[in-house]
Amino acid sequence: MLKRLWKVVALILISFFAITACERPASRPPIATPQAIETIRPLVTLNPNSATATAGAVMNKFNQPTQIVTNAAGQQIVITPIPPTQVPTQTPSPSPMPPTPVVTKPAVHIVQSGETVYCLARRYDVDPADILSLNNLTEWSMLRIGDELQMPQTGKWPGPSRAVEGSSHPDIWTVSAGDTVYSIACAYGDVTPEAIIAVNGLKAPYDLEGIKTLQIP
Repeated sequence: MLKRLWKVVALILISFFAITACERPASRPPIATPQAIETIRPLVTLNPNSATATAGAVMNKFNQPTQIVTNAAGQQIVITPIPPTQVPTQTPSPSPMPPTPVVTKPAVHIVQSGETVYCLARRYDVDPADILSLNNLTEWSMLRIGDELQMPQTGKWPGPSRAVEGSSHPDIWTVSAGDTVYSIACAYGDVTPEAIIAVNGLKAPYDLEGIKTLQIP
């Protein structure tokens, strides 16, 4: 009888532990450690008045143009556009003309090709009538190359300007057959042959063969 009682007790205990094991909860996942969550702060938004004031401050301090624009976040911001770098263009400067010699009024002038009494009067700023009178010439007298003319040391050219009308200078002269530095100077009136020779670097005997143009100072 006692032996049977122990069997019953053992069976009860086995059943109890089996039921307890079934009720035990399954393994739980590890509890996650709380971590700090980064808080995203909203960007500061400029109101139109503030943006305008900032733009004005930039312009006043740095002398730079500014703009108020709205970015992707809907904010009004002040920007300063960077202008493209400009490469300065160099304009070639004209070559300076050589200095022209100062020609004084001679006491005697040797006539050259293409020169006339009126041409010489303009060049030396004298009255052509005085040249004719001093050299016993008439208005219709012909000058020859090599003639010696006495130049008056007083008097003035009677016209308003010694320059030939329509012959302003500096200029470029296109050389034609028969031209000489003396005849070209006479075409301008107040230009000397010495100035044309100096500016163009001509060498004696100042032959213009092969020369197409001359600078007239």
